[in-house]
Formats: sequence, C-alpha cells, structure tokens
Amino acid sequence: MMLDPLDLQTVRSWLWRTGRTLYRYARREVSVHPETNGEYWILDLAVANAPSGSLTLFDVGANLGDWTARARECLTRHQREGITYSFEPTPVTFQFLTQRFASDSRVRPLSLAVSDEAGEFTFHVTEMAGTNSLFGAEGGVRTQVQVTTIDDLLAQRGIERVSFLKSDTEGSDLAVLRGGARSLAEGRIDVWQFEYNHRWVFSRSFLRDVFELLRGKPYVLGKLCHNRIEVFDAWHPELERYFQTNFVLLRIGTSLQQVACNFSFDRSNVPVHLARA
Repeated sequence: MMLDPLDLQTVRSWLWRTGRTLYRYARREVSVHPETNGEYWILDLAVANAPSGSLTLFDVGANLGDWTARARECLTRHQREGITYSFEPTPVTFQFLTQRFASDSRVRPLSLAVSDEAGEFTFHVTEMAGTNSLFGAEGGVRTQVQVTTIDDLLAQRGIERVSFLKSDTEGSDLAVLRGGARSLAEGRIDVWQFEYNHRWVFSRSFLRDVFELLRGKPYVLGKLCHNRIEVFDAWHPELERYFQTNFVLLRIGTSLQQVACNFSFDRSNVPVHLARA
C-alpha cells in the first residue's frame, strides 16, 4: 500500500519531532528555563558554598536583569555580602536595568558589551527581545557600543576574584571566554557558566575551541544538567550539536566539584559515567 505524499510528510514530521525529543531527553537538554535547567540551582549552590568574605558576581549579557535579581536573592538568603556587576550594552535595555536596581547598592549596571577585544564596535539591537548581539544573527538595528574584556575589567577595577560569572551573549560567548584567558590561567574565576546554542554558528565558534582554550589552565568543563554537572575529559563530536544548553567551567579545587560527574564517550558515541578518581 502506497501512502499519499501528504501522509508520508505527516509520518516523517511525527518521527522527526519524536526522535528529536527523545534525543534531547537522553542528552538532558530538554528545558531552557533557568528554574529547571540548572542555572539557578548552580548559582544558589555557588553562593552557599563560596569561601568567606564578600562575593563578586558577573552577569554578562544581563538583558532585563532576571539573573541579577536571582543573584541578589541568593546573597540575601544565604546572608552573604556581595556585588553583582551587570553588563548590558543595549541603550533601552540598560535604562530599564538601571531603573530596576536603582535602589540597590549591591547591583552595579555597566553599559558595556564583553568580548575578546576592547574598543567601540557595532552591536545589533532587536529592542528588548534578549537576542541582541555583536554578530547580528537575528538582524536588528545597528548601533555603536563600548566593549571591554574580562581581563581588562578585573585589572581596571582591582577585582582579585570572581565567585561566579554567567555569560549569555547570543553567540559571542567564546569571545568572552577568550577575553578572560589571563584570568582563567591565574584561576581567578571560581565558576563560569556560558550559554551554547545555534548562534555559535554565526560566530563560527565551537565547543572544541573552549577545550583548547582551557588546555593547561586549572579548570574542568562540564554540561549543566538540571541538578548536576557532567564533566567531559575531552571534546567529542557528539557535544557539537548546537542544542540550547549551558556549559560550566569549574576551577579545580572548588567545592562545586562535589556535584560534578565525570563522563566520556564509548565506541558507540554514547556518554558513559566514569568512576571518580
């Protein structure tokens, strides 16, 4: 019995969506919401387990400031002192961010983009949609913005250690990492979470580049999965799928390694859990 082309398309569509859902479920990449994908979980854990003293947190690509607000709540809940620097170069969004935290001295909004080179660069703005970027993957209106690097900012402001850095820059995250290479080499950032998705294609970036960047530096790289971190011993092509997820750099020796599980890939390209050393 031959199926009508329309019926074949219906079957193919169902198989495609079902297969993609199952594949993402197996990869633990189902949720994109910070309440359930592990973003807020690891932030809370990092604040709760950070060494004594005042904490410095970075929200790179702050947009409307939801992550910054959550960071402020974590500091309050765990009775910790700290400052959150919120980076947002889009003028209208920065104005909203500034007004939102105008009465809170623990939040310091900065009208800056972050990359691997400082200066003035073209930024692509799609209003307050959360997809503004240096690469213009979503189109938008061009505007000139000031750009800094993590290394430069730490030096200029005399910041010795960053307890947590969150980067969500719509495809520019590898450039942000490269702009902090010196700080990473010196182990000055305890936890660095960055977003990974299809916009990395527009910046011609790969996770493999992150593994190479970390070579010889005191960090491990893992994928954030709800309530654990899957650390991989080396890059593998199966990691390079451009599904929306978050990866985490953990400084070796940090207390958060207790929630990290070591993984590798077997001959069938399936991730397998390795016993702790």
